[in-house]
Amino acid sequence: MSTLDGLDVFGSGPAAFRTGPWERAMVRRSFAGLHGELVLDLGLRSRPILQTGRLQADTAEALTAQIGALEVTVDGRCHGLVDNHGRVYPYVIVEEFQPATPVSLGRGFWCVYTVRYRQLP
Repeated sequence: MSTLDGLDVFGSGPAAFRTGPWERAMVRRSFAGLHGELVLDLGLRSRPILQTGRLQADTAEALTAQIGALEVTVDGRCHGLVDNHGRVYPYVIVEEFQPATPVSLGRGFWCVYTVRYRQLP
């Protein structure tokens, strides 16, 4: 079960995580008389994480409360993320939370969502 800051905000439905590669900053310089180039490694920068899933609730109000709890995490602060398999992602910034479908009714209320994170090293 995935959590954000230890809170079970995604537990109502399935979720999938796609982790992107770490980005590394480099400066390349060349000089007259130098064969090749000089490469300065500026270190790791960040990596993207994309989460897609489905939120479900018994009432429209409960689903709206789940959506509201996720919307307040788009605050520019670092959070702790744990995915479905127990992998821990510390120092995660929530860049965007977006319900991808309108709230629908069928075996309760539900909507599909997308969350874009940026993990700092």
